[in-house]
Amino acid sequence: MTATRRYALRVASMIGAGATVAACGPGDLSLPFGPTTAPAITLKVQVWDDIQDKDVYDGIAEDFAKARPNVKVLNDHQINGQGQPGYYEKFEKGVAAGTPNDLVYFQGWQWQSYAAAGSLQELDDRAARDKWTLPWPTDEAYELQTKFRAKRYLSTSNIGTMVMFYVKEYFDRAGVAYPKPDWTIADFQDAARKVTRTDDKGQVYGYQWNPGYLRNTPWWRMNGRVEWDRIAEPKQANWAATEVVEALQWQLVDSQYAMKVSPTQATLEQSQEANRLEFGNVAMKVEGPWFLPRMWGAKAKRPGGTPFDVQLLPTGRTGKKVHLNLVEGQVMAKATKVPDAAWDLMKWISGDEGQKRIAEGGRMCNVPETNRRFWLPLATQRYNVANAEAFLKAIETGTINLVGSVTEAVLDRDAELSRTLDRMRYGQLPAKDAMEALQPKIQQVLDATWAKQGGR
Repeated sequence: MTATRRYALRVASMIGAGATVAACGPGDLSLPFGPTTAPAITLKVQVWDDIQDKDVYDGIAEDFAKARPNVKVLNDHQINGQGQPGYYEKFEKGVAAGTPNDLVYFQGWQWQSYAAAGSLQELDDRAARDKWTLPWPTDEAYELQTKFRAKRYLSTSNIGTMVMFYVKEYFDRAGVAYPKPDWTIADFQDAARKVTRTDDKGQVYGYQWNPGYLRNTPWWRMNGRVEWDRIAEPKQANWAATEVVEALQWQLVDSQYAMKVSPTQATLEQSQEANRLEFGNVAMKVEGPWFLPRMWGAKAKRPGGTPFDVQLLPTGRTGKKVHLNLVEGQVMAKATKVPDAAWDLMKWISGDEGQKRIAEGGRMCNVPETNRRFWLPLATQRYNVANAEAFLKAIETGTINLVGSVTEAVLDRDAELSRTLDRMRYGQLPAKDAMEALQPKIQQVLDATWAKQGGR
């Protein structure tokens, strides 16, 4: 793993021909030229417009301006003065008009189609020139979400691993031991059954399932089945495999209607503030670090917060664990007029200065080392979570569900993936029938995609 320290910055040609070639040492944050020796340039960055990311990237822009006085960073919300309906559509419109933002904050499983269309700038040459490897561990999740067809496009700024949250109170009341690092799927299901009970304080559910494809992916992969022949640009679908059927049947159907350890879909729809982990009477749920403020601190959903902790997901029949590691970061538009300045900002965001801001904003940092130095101490103290280390441990077995031009959104639209899972959640269809109907639809989408590409 590459240690997170400030690498030497080569700034040759950063702002165009005639710039002085120089290198900044680890302790030197200033450029070798100022406004009097080089023209000022503007660097446009598209970021999500929610409060968390807005504050973080406004802070990064402020810091960068102090160290790079001739480079002005304009975040997307500053340019438009309003929110951004259709975030990715906004980038598409900019590309079509020839005026995209120079850097764009992307989810790691959403940008590949833009690379295939030639809208993004490859980063390999600049990374090799500067010997810059910091934001790219070789773990599967990072490789899948930062590379496309063996070329690097995304520089990681933050990640989000998903682990098991559990409420201590409900385990204590039922006399059930807290989840341990080596627990199995059988242990998890047994705990969910034992914690589910009705007592003098009301109904308690052992587990709150997650809807959708992405969040359920680990449950069959930990039993040795991947739903594709390969995760990046698959050609063959394996959705009717026994392990997929078993996992979805328990998660979306049996947990609600047979085992009755989870609130039903209908029960959840009765109220947005009941039968959910953060509001009470649910003991376990798989979530990411973004969920921490809902459990403890000033923004906790229960007055005074909920005493809780987290644990790694259970071990499957393969003897291994699988976790989602959702990688996010910046891509560079192919059409940018200031690629060297954009590259410099990319490195700043993924280095110590940017990572401190990201940790302070509440998100996990980009790689294990920056998380350990900046995010872990803050999370442990701010959210009263004893085992925050589990979020970092989950990186080691991290993956993603699918990357390529065929995305989950494409499968929802063209193969009715979400609609099929919905029918299971509502108790209308068992998993075996659902997956047998879904498999040929998904395969048809893959076949059509590859036919358009000449088979590749």
